Amino acid sequence: MSTSYEQHVEYPNRKRMAWLTAGAALFVVAGFFLIFDRSSVTNDSILSDVIGLLSILFFGLCFCYSLVKMIKKEPSFVIDEDGFVDASSYTAGGAVAWRDVENIFMYELMGQKMIGVKLRDEKAFLDRQNGMKRKLMTVNSNMVDATISVAQSSLTVPLDQLYIMMMSHWRHVSDNMIYDSYSRR
Repeated sequence: MSTSYEQHVEYPNRKRMAWLTAGAALFVVAGFFLIFDRSSVTNDSILSDVIGLLSILFFGLCFCYSLVKMIKKEPSFVIDEDGFVDASSYTAGGAVAWRDVENIFMYELMGQKMIGVKLRDEKAFLDRQNGMKRKLMTVNSNMVDATISVAQSSLTVPLDQLYIMMMSHWRHVSDNMIYDSYSRR
């Protein structure tokens, strides 16, 4: 584990991304099967076509996203003295300064542990995001009161360890901000 206040760079877990890519590909194939399999001619063919098309579109996007993340050599998460850069998912928060963070906490959603980051000015942050990403982040924020959520899925370091690193950096910067505000008086 890196010591406090050093930069920590986290790259995507290639093995996990390979499994996600393979799973998405299987659902795309299943979608094609639903559309083009005409072995049972019933009234369910329209429903099968719709489900197949939705499967192809959604899991096709998931396939492309996970394939790109698996191939690229870019970090999925970076922590340094100024803040963190989250590129771990489609709804990743991007660059966030420690001074903008109000709270960091661990939570569990549908059996998956996550790190939640609540920002001081959530509205300004969400206004900088694009349409669909902003909507997904808003839904997430309403469910768990976290503007940014970091999941284990594309990280190699255990989430508990990442949480400790984030808390250490954030508290160090917060303590310095409090000290600076008192020393100016």
